[in-house]
Amino acid sequence: GRIYELKVELLKNHTLEAVLSMPNELFFNSNVGVIACVMIFTAHRPHPATKETYFGYYKDDGFVKRKGKGRIDALGAWQSVKEKWLNYFLNRKAEPGFSVNQVVSAEDEWCAEAFMETDYEQLTKADFAKEVRKYFLYNELNK
Repeated sequence: GRIYELKVELLKNHTLEAVLSMPNELFFNSNVGVIACVMIFTAHRPHPATKETYFGYYKDDGFVKRKGKGRIDALGAWQSVKEKWLNYFLNRKAEPGFSVNQVVSAEDEWCAEAFMETDYEQLTKADFAKEVRKYFLYNELNK
């Protein structure tokens, strides 16, 4: 379709260096629900078929929502989060559940979630219970 054709054209003329999945509520103050990602290209250089693209799952930036203030760095976490994000991107570091390097073409999905490995060893009963509660509350609030 049209998206595939656009991706073919992009890769024919430019190199896809990285795709970063951004926090879900990055634009939460807008009237439109937006899921954002950042795609980084090297312009005017065709994408080599064997080139690995960096995919970062940059969902947790440490910001929290505060009434009347929006998303703020209330916990003071942003500086260390930013340093990690930059370090991993610049050095193309891979970490399960956070980042991966993957050869992609126009046929592939260009989002970090498509290539992330989940480390099920780190999941706990408390994590599961928390997610079930969140799901229950979501259903109750959206009836």
